[in-house]
Amino acid sequence: MRKLLLLLLLSLCQLAADAQQLLQPKGYFNRDTIRLGELVQFTLLHRHPDTLEVILPAANYNFAPFELVRNDFYPTSTKAGVSTDSAVYTLRTFETDTLQQLALPVYILREQDTLSLFTDVNAVHLKQLVKTVQEPLVVISSTALAPVEERFNWPIMLLWVVTVVAVVSLIWLLFGQSIKRRYKLYRLRKDHVYFASRFNSHKDRFQKSGVQASLEKAVTLWKNYLTKLERSGINSFTTKEIVEFYEDDEEVNTALRICDKAIYGNLQTESEGEANLALSMLRRFSKERYQLHSEQIRNARNR
Repeated sequence: MRKLLLLLLLSLCQLAADAQQLLQPKGYFNRDTIRLGELVQFTLLHRHPDTLEVILPAANYNFAPFELVRNDFYPTSTKAGVSTDSAVYTLRTFETDTLQQLALPVYILREQDTLSLFTDVNAVHLKQLVKTVQEPLVVISSTALAPVEERFNWPIMLLWVVTVVAVVSLIWLLFGQSIKRRYKLYRLRKDHVYFASRFNSHKDRFQKSGVQASLEKAVTLWKNYLTKLERSGINSFTTKEIVEFYEDDEEVNTALRICDKAIYGNLQTESEGEANLALSMLRRFSKERYQLHSEQIRNARNR
């Protein structure tokens, strides 16, 4: 008899311990009324002894009639042997029922099985925006064009830029040297035509009027042109240095000395013919130098 009473007492203690461990979870919505598709939060809270292993519903749980948008789990807090697990589920619904209900479980893991404990059923009311529906439904047609904000198509722009850069790079790779040669020849010819025009103008003016300033301008123009052509400081050289630069060229030596004599000496009428001849020699020499540089640029391809 004593053993039977002791066994009954132990069973009652075990039932009391189980009742203490299996507390019902709590859940509630953050408001009572929602609209169709509007976000609402459901808070799930469960307190249990810290010896139990508890799992809360995850994203794969069926929250019907709601859809899960986001779930936020919070770390377990334990105080005086009691642990608290909590989570907030952000939901929305597209069901048209006036009353939307939800009860969520918590899962208690045991040695042999898993026990599910549900919260009380919680409900929210769906606010009906359409009070009455006309039958049959009237379809309203609208053919007016709606203004659409113009947006710049950056991907197409980037594609065009990359394409243009690639094409230009390919052209330059294949024809770059030829283009550079042609451009150099173009600039060389342009400079020579400009020089020849101005030089002839000064020469003609000197030949007609015999003004010493025209002779001086023609010689200065000739030196400046050869400075650019030869890429050397010829316009700052003396007559002797220019002759040495051109390896004692007889034509340059004779022409420059005649011009110096006419500019710095007393120009006589009979010496104007020599000066005109000297200018012609300088013009011919500059043309020869231009032709020489042109041939060097053309022949650079062969080298």
